[in-house]
Order: sequence, then structure tokens, then C-alpha cells
Amino acid sequence: MKGFGATKGFTNLHLGVEIPRATDQSIYGRFSYYFPVSEPIILSTSVTANNINTNPYNLIVNYDRSTNYSLFEGGTRRYIGNDYDYGFSGYSGSNFMVIVNKVKNNYSKFDASGLYTWENNYSLSPGEEREGTVLSIALGLQAGVKYTFPAVGTIYADLSGQYILFGQASNLTAYNSSLLSNLFFIFNVGFRKDLY
Repeated sequence: MKGFGATKGFTNLHLGVEIPRATDQSIYGRFSYYFPVSEPIILSTSVTANNINTNPYNLIVNYDRSTNYSLFEGGTRRYIGNDYDYGFSGYSGSNFMVIVNKVKNNYSKFDASGLYTWENNYSLSPGEEREGTVLSIALGLQAGVKYTFPAVGTIYADLSGQYILFGQASNLTAYNSSLLSNLFFIFNVGFRKDLY
């Protein structure tokens, strides 16, 4: 998956169900988990000692921010060429997604100078959250090809474009991720076992 304007892409695993409505039409549902990816830039923040007698009282700590995706997808497909469960054919359709992103700040164990460990004796500012989530709703279009091997199953590949209609971040950590985009593209390859 690659977001329009995002600095990096994501890789995933997915699991789905497809139910035929006719020989050339189906409805499907799919869950995809996209593994966390770190932003390519290093950020820094200030931490403050828990005890006023600690020296130094403030430290600078470097961190990076990682983001993942969990997609809950459903939609329709119309097959062109052969049927849903026979031979080679193309397909297209529309879909709907509910997207949950987890954004996490990954702090270094040492301060920026490398001299002090900070986690036991220092605290982040009260307004700084270590992680956050983004909940979004998206609509998209999909096109793909498949080949069905009789009594074995179907291999498929599809490409979809998604546009986020609505997104809500839980805090500034989630809101500031550079890996999120309102427009993104997904390419999937998989195997479908036909149960009949």
C-alpha cells in the first residue's frame, strides 16, 4: 500500500471471504493488517526530571514515529470473461473500508548525547502521548484478474484506489504522522480456496 504523497509504503497480510451472487457477480469482505513502518526522519523532544534534585534537570531525547494500518473492507465484484469460479477472468467493483491506524513514538533509551538513560528518572511533557489512533472511513474502486484451477482454487491479483471521506485522530501523535494520506493505492496478491 502506498499513500499519495506519503514517504514510505506498507506490506500486509490479508484474509477474506467471497460469496457469489450470480455466476459473474460476488460480494466480498477482507481484513488486512499492514505492518508498522517508521518515518524516515528523527524527531526530538524534551524530558523533565521527576526529582528536582536530579542533574541535569532536562534532557533532549530522540525518537522516530511508526504507523500501521488495519483495514476492514467490503464490496462487490463483477467478473468479465469467464465466471467467478472458472478459468481466467478480470473483475472490477467498488468497496467500502473502515481503517484503524496506530501511530507510536519510539523513544531512544538514551538522551541525545548518549550519556544518560532517562525512562526511570524523567518524564515526557504531560501533553505528549506515546501513541495514538486514527479512525477513518474510505470508498474506493478495484480492478483485478484471477485464474481458477479446477478442484484446487483461485489465484488473484487486484489493484484498488481509496479515498478517505472521514478521519478522526485521537491525539496530536496520531495526527502528525507523515505516513498517512487521504488518497492511497493498494495492490494485493492471494489465493482463494473455493468451498463447494
